[in-house]
Amino acid sequence: MSLDRILSTTRVLVLAAVAVVAASLVAAPALADADAASYVAAIESAHGGAVYGAQQAVAAEIVVEFGGQTILQGTMLFDPAVSKVRMELVGGSVIVFDGADAWVAGPEVPRARFHVLTWPYFFAAPFKLDDPGTHVESLGKVAWRGDALPAVELTFGDGVGDSPDDWYVVYRDPSTHRLSGLGYIVTYGTSVEQAEAEPHAVSYDAYTEIGDGVSVATDWSFWNWNREEGLFGDPIGRATISNPRFTTPADDAFAAPAGATKIAAP
Repeated sequence: MSLDRILSTTRVLVLAAVAVVAASLVAAPALADADAASYVAAIESAHGGAVYGAQQAVAAEIVVEFGGQTILQGTMLFDPAVSKVRMELVGGSVIVFDGADAWVAGPEVPRARFHVLTWPYFFAAPFKLDDPGTHVESLGKVAWRGDALPAVELTFGDGVGDSPDDWYVVYRDPSTHRLSGLGYIVTYGTSVEQAEAEPHAVSYDAYTEIGDGVSVATDWSFWNWNREEGLFGDPIGRATISNPRFTTPADDAFAAPAGATKIAAP
């Protein structure tokens, strides 16, 4: 698998095709839309969403590895809504999303716009499941880690984000209600049909608390995945978060860096 294709497996997003759940899974009736909304609301509450949303900004160090290579390492800074992001990478590159446009300064970063929008979103996923323009619907029980868990489908309205045709299958830990993981397709730079032929998942494997009871995932694994089998094979990638923290950003933190080049949307 090429590095470019590997990278395309990591942008979380929203469902369009009906999958056939294997007979080995425990059958369960679909929840009503109101219950699906409660499902994701419980995830946000379990992660301390009210405290998280009151902060000015979040910062953390991040290392992302795929195919035996470190594809990204540095510090990310973003507002709680992930509407503005700054990444300072090892090697001197700076990537900024200012709320409308993406910019990169310093050494060239392949797929810079993808990076600046993807990794903060994965970090903040528990707090993004009921954003404006999203829709959730119950799927009943879906395979996950050798079991079947109640799950919901998250989709986006037209024009929401860079890739509104992406989709997620959202899994919640039944005991803690924290976000256990996401199945997803990636249509960034490809078609829906191509993306749905190769769905993937991210599992959140360890958590830490910041602030007053805000729970964030610090170890992520990326997998081959489908709805019939859940996760399968060995992890195809990992991300490690260290020193997650709330902070006050500088006034110009999310402005285009000096000498930056604008990055076109896909």
